[in-house]
Order: sequence, then structure tokens, then C-alpha cells
Amino acid sequence: MPVRPARLADLNTVHALECAVFGDPVYPAFFFRQAHDLWPSLLLVAEDDTTGRVVGYILGAPGEEDGAAWILSLAVEAGHRGRGWAQRLLCRLMEALAARGRRRARLTVHPDNAALRLYQRHGFHTLAEEPHYFHENDPRLVLERILQPDD
Repeated sequence: MPVRPARLADLNTVHALECAVFGDPVYPAFFFRQAHDLWPSLLLVAEDDTTGRVVGYILGAPGEEDGAAWILSLAVEAGHRGRGWAQRLLCRLMEALAARGRRRARLTVHPDNAALRLYQRHGFHTLAEEPHYFHENDPRLVLERILQPDD
């Protein structure tokens, strides 16, 4: 299960995955180009071993406070779910964030999203419950994982 930093040639596929997995609203295509330019080591893709096709991605970004970073998006193609792709992407991003000196990783997730169990298995805990995170009646849990203890 190869996981690597995204290349410019991958960005259309990354955006297509974003649209397929999350519907509407999604990050616009130009955002992935900007993310690639700003945080090239934090936009990772997973390639299928046999086809070499990009089947998933994860995007992280440095935060401003407390040495935090954010996981902005994680998506795996429907036909490739349940095979460990999301776990592999998450682990690689956690390594990249820790290597950049980030002490905490945060994310938001809908309480009904199956990915919540993945995050909990990987040490994320709930910081807050937001009933109207993006808009009215659009709940999200704000999760955090400690990557490196505070000094």
C-alpha cells in the first residue's frame, strides 16, 4: 500500500475523490493546488498496488496555537474501503506532523461518520461537540490526538 506525497498530476484525482466521497459542499479544486504549494509533505495519496491509481488521500495543515495541526480531509474511494488505506494514510500523516514538530493533531468529524472509530482507535479523543459546526444542524465532534507531550 504505497503512500506518498501528492504530485501536481494527482490533484485532479484528489479533487474527484473529494467530490465523490463528500458530495456538496467540498473543497474546490484550486484549494488542493494551494495546499500542495503550502504544505507539500502534508498532502498524501495512497496508490493501489496493482494499478498504480490514486485511491485515497489525506490533507493536513499546521495550526497556529499550541503546536497543533489539523487534518482537513481524508477520503478513500468506495471500492477500496475496509482494506487499511485510511489507517495507512492517517499514520503517515501523523508521522509527518510529528516530524514537523507538531505536538497535537486535531480534526472534525460528523458523529455518524464511520471514520470516527478509526480516529478513536488511533488515540483521538473528543475535545468538543459542536451542533452547528459548518451550518445549522450540521454537528461535528472536534477530536485531538497528542503527538508529542508538552515540555
